[in-house]
Amino acid sequence: MKRLSMLLLFTIMAYGESTPLSTQKQEILQLKREQIKRDMGASTKSWISPLNLSLSINKSEDATKNNIETKKGAVEWSQDLFRSGGIYYTIEQAKASGEANLLGVDSEESTYLKQIYTLKAQVERDKLSLEQEQLTLKNMDIDLFIIKAKYKVGTSDISELNQATINRDNARTSMIVTKNALHSETYELKKLIDKINIDSIEIPEFPTISKDEYIDKNIELLQYKQSDIAKEASWKNTRSGYLPKLTFNASYGYTDYSSDTTDYNGNAYSYGATLSMPLDINTNDSIESARLQFLQTKSSQADRRAELQEEYAKRISNIEDYKEKISVAQEMITMYTELYDFTKQQASAGFKSSYDLESLGNSLKIQELEEKIQNYNITIEKISLYFDVKH
Repeated sequence: MKRLSMLLLFTIMAYGESTPLSTQKQEILQLKREQIKRDMGASTKSWISPLNLSLSINKSEDATKNNIETKKGAVEWSQDLFRSGGIYYTIEQAKASGEANLLGVDSEESTYLKQIYTLKAQVERDKLSLEQEQLTLKNMDIDLFIIKAKYKVGTSDISELNQATINRDNARTSMIVTKNALHSETYELKKLIDKINIDSIEIPEFPTISKDEYIDKNIELLQYKQSDIAKEASWKNTRSGYLPKLTFNASYGYTDYSSDTTDYNGNAYSYGATLSMPLDINTNDSIESARLQFLQTKSSQADRRAELQEEYAKRISNIEDYKEKISVAQEMITMYTELYDFTKQQASAGFKSSYDLESLGNSLKIQELEEKIQNYNITIEKISLYFDVKH
């Protein structure tokens, strides 16, 4: 079963068509990825200059009434061969920015999947909670019936009767709140999936992610890392823009010149290299601004890393709390089972009422449901940790 669950998890993360995510959202995510890859490909080659093709035809007449017609065609190319490292940093920045954007799409998809499985777990949990509250209401009805009977014969006072009535009303209100939560969760879940029966969505057995894996493979931190690389490359690229640059220039063309007095046609070409370096009063400010942007991203990453470590600790602590609640529920199940068996014998002998037996039976089922509810709470915490990580 565990191997099957892990296979299902791998399939979920590797193949979009196997996920419960709606077809429309899958298509949007895929188009985003394709666009980012295209943009990344264009950006990594942005340092390569295009060939400029030109064709012109001009007719004129000079002061001597001489008619002139000129036809020109040319190919020109001006390409930087050296930018003091700027070409390398341009490519590095483009790749890192593209990877950061792709991770952003991964994060978006993981968020969708996290929402789907969290909502599904919440729906299943709250169905159990509703069943639990229905049993609690039955016990409140039994208590109210018994106290009302005692009040009528004078063995109970009005305060006990009022408290029993309030408890019953609170149980009914709690049921209404849970029903509303179920409706809301179901609505939000249906928005994320195709129009299928939500009962068909299976919740895999999610593993507990270790702290090292949660931090080292956290999608958000991986995105920050690529942004760091991009910002650092941008800073160095800005710096290289104020250093020496070597540019190759070349052109080749054909000219057809014709007038009333002179005709000329022929090829023309030129090539050469230019070494240049700008002298700008804003050099230091521009470079320092780019460096500070890089440092801000780096500091933001460290800050977010610390926050995520606390987030991990909080969720693990929640899991441990839920496990303790399971232990308590199991102890209560043992106790209620013993009491139920005893009361059943006593009721058969006429020493206990059927109301006592029914109340204990309901209490036993409530604790059995409580154990299942807390297991769903643990699953919800594991889902959050799992989908924060790149698999």
